[in-house]
Amino acid sequence: MPIKGVSEVIRLPRLGKIRLGIKRETDNGIPYPSPTDYFVCPDEVRKVFGEKPRDLRIMLPTEDETQWASQYLRCYSATRWLICRGDGLTAVARADIHSGEVTEKESDIAELVEVTCNPGKCIYYQESQCRRVMNLQFLLPDCPGFGVYQLDTGSFYSIVNINSSLELIRGVCGRLSMIPLSLRLVEQEVRPEGKKKTVRVLSLTAPYSLAEIQKYARIPPGQVLLLPAPDSEAPDDLFPGEVLRPGKPASHTINTDKALTDLWDRVKSKVWQLDVRDSQVADWFKRNYRLDVRLSDFDLLTPPSQVTAEPLEHFLKTLERQANHI
Repeated sequence: MPIKGVSEVIRLPRLGKIRLGIKRETDNGIPYPSPTDYFVCPDEVRKVFGEKPRDLRIMLPTEDETQWASQYLRCYSATRWLICRGDGLTAVARADIHSGEVTEKESDIAELVEVTCNPGKCIYYQESQCRRVMNLQFLLPDCPGFGVYQLDTGSFYSIVNINSSLELIRGVCGRLSMIPLSLRLVEQEVRPEGKKKTVRVLSLTAPYSLAEIQKYARIPPGQVLLLPAPDSEAPDDLFPGEVLRPGKPASHTINTDKALTDLWDRVKSKVWQLDVRDSQVADWFKRNYRLDVRLSDFDLLTPPSQVTAEPLEHFLKTLERQANHI
């Protein structure tokens, strides 16, 4: 018999990364990212699409775009690992438990906590150590292997293009997963600060007619797949090394005095690390405690009024056991 919460889960491996630029060096030997007019792909992808492809045939693996189109303001440390992730209002950051300040140092006295996210006042954002990032993950059905490739972009126009296309595809097809699509790198005229310029951006479109796409949409997508969480390493084609400098002042403070709040923060940290889905959260709390708890509740600074320490401790132990089996 299947085991609920285990047997129906399939994890897809990440096969590699596709980039939008390459590393170059200044005359002084300082590396910096240089954008390209083609996708920089692993060897097995170039064998299928050519050395400098501008068009990739892709499929999206599940209906949950939060799994494969993660979009956050992300701040990375000098060691290139994620220390803060926010949405412009709230963020989950790695902070010193004594001072309450966001810290880049590796230390046993730091933990993940919720803080205010205000790009207009954030020192990290002002100095480009924090930027908007979309982690786009997709299948390449023409390439060997079964798994996803990840592409990172910080372009406002690319993110808007992708999100707009997803809404259109869902409206036409009734779903997103396993529909043949074309991911392209195209030129687009924009007017930042009122000045006209041409930039290269991502475009997601269908390589077939509307009637053909609707035929594909009638084919059952199959079992839901659980993707790996986007990696926590700074995208090297978006975050050049010179902006990830240690020792910058922090601007966030937090209060972690209450035991329940500490427990809540520990649970939120584990939920984030394991990329737990909304359906898994709702099912666990309803089955074990008859509580209505959703993934969005973990965006709160404190637990909902109906959630006490007992179910939180139980849920944390469940998550830790799950982590040990991954």
